[in-house]
Amino acid sequence: MKKETIYKFSLIAILVFAGFIYFYNLHQESLLTDEYFSFYNARRSLNELVFSHQKESNPNTLPPFYEIIMHFWLQLFGLSEFAQRSFSAILGIVSVYVLYRLTRLLFDTKAGLLAALFASLSFSWFSFFRQNRCYSLFICLTLLSFYLFFYQLKNKGARFHFPASIIVNVALIYTHYFAFLVILIELLLIVFEHKRDKQWIEKILLIYMCIFFAYAPWYANLLYDINREPLMHAKILYPGLRLQLYSILMILFSDFHIIWDPLLTIFYIPLIVMGFIALNKTKNNNPRHLLPYLILIFFLPFTIIYLITLSDRARYYAPFSFPLFILLAVGIQKINTQKLKMVVLFPMAVLIVTFNFADFYDFFHNPLHENWKQAVLYIKQVPNYQNEEMVFVFQTKHNPPVFAYYYWGNQIAASFIDNITTLEGYEKDLAAINTRHKVYFISEELHDDSFFKKLNLFSDHAWIWVFRYHDFLSPLYLRAKNDGKYFFHQITLNKEIPQIDFFLLKKIKK
Repeated sequence: MKKETIYKFSLIAILVFAGFIYFYNLHQESLLTDEYFSFYNARRSLNELVFSHQKESNPNTLPPFYEIIMHFWLQLFGLSEFAQRSFSAILGIVSVYVLYRLTRLLFDTKAGLLAALFASLSFSWFSFFRQNRCYSLFICLTLLSFYLFFYQLKNKGARFHFPASIIVNVALIYTHYFAFLVILIELLLIVFEHKRDKQWIEKILLIYMCIFFAYAPWYANLLYDINREPLMHAKILYPGLRLQLYSILMILFSDFHIIWDPLLTIFYIPLIVMGFIALNKTKNNNPRHLLPYLILIFFLPFTIIYLITLSDRARYYAPFSFPLFILLAVGIQKINTQKLKMVVLFPMAVLIVTFNFADFYDFFHNPLHENWKQAVLYIKQVPNYQNEEMVFVFQTKHNPPVFAYYYWGNQIAASFIDNITTLEGYEKDLAAINTRHKVYFISEELHDDSFFKKLNLFSDHAWIWVFRYHDFLSPLYLRAKNDGKYFFHQITLNKEIPQIDFFLLKKIKK
């Protein structure tokens, strides 16, 4: 077979594999808390999405482009979990393909295939392309933006890509605020080209002027959201150098593996270093400064994100992780001798197949999702549960809406969000639900001595369900504080490592 035919079949195989892992059992798990917020916003009218952003009851602190797309997507394909997440899964396949085209543009087809393969094995990409969240669109548009930038850098006569760049980048900055890092990086990359065609640089700068002008209607909302949820936390305690290094390695190389494994990193780091060396020695690259470009694209966002936030870093740096895939692909290509291929590539391939496919299998059988759907099904198994007095205890005010979505339906769940930022509004909504359903919520921090005093107000027959979210709350604390008045029963939802578990409290009759 010709090389071109082999490459085409290889690309199709990679895209089919990516599509399989992104779509498989997409409907099985319940919505994440943040996914329900995306669903809630997408169900609102376009007028509310665009013009009612600056409201305390709006759970979304991001621009609305993703929710606007989802608004029409849900009208076309329905409201199921699969329908909500399928758009992100499609974006995942497109992103793997765009990375292939970008790498092929900069190097060759073989490097493009290798980069696409490693991208399809990225855990951060895998998780975001299976969620109804804007990060899937953020990743895809970021790749398209850099592809168009490098295409114009190599093909200055391709005028039709200029309007495409404007459209893609405007869509990008209306998707997520960190998209401005993409614009900043591309502007910095132009500095490297300041001695080249000045007329071309003027046209490029004109693109960004159009982009910033197109964002004018949203600048007020940008300032509002920064004040509402500041990027920089007031007090950040960083661990020691040793722990920081471990944390950085874990963040960097978990992209290649569902659960970071130091053994795989032993293979990845030398190959990435080889990719650096290969690019540094290559003199005929076009663009000329390709290695500094890739370093800047990855390390500038990674450093900023690492310094300003302590949690959920993956969703912010995932769009900028593709230079690692490219460098890894280039490093592998530089292994020319048969001995090195046997010593390095063969063990690495065996480890990837063993670790990644084992973890994919484990993920699909024991998903690390918030199991709100399963929790509701378990509670509804209580005999005559509709007539019993139920007390639901949550650690944060953001959890009741998604629980209510599965317990009562979207109409009641949406009422929680309308007043989600004020305790008084929450109590008002809860009082209305109590009247109809005899159900009580306590939505506050649980590390409070008044917690059991509130529980004592309920009857001896009440079923008290305490939800532990992300392992922040231990039943040991409640056992120590209850003075033997309550019986604890830990609930297992047939998951080895559930992201949300809960336990039942029953008053002990004396």
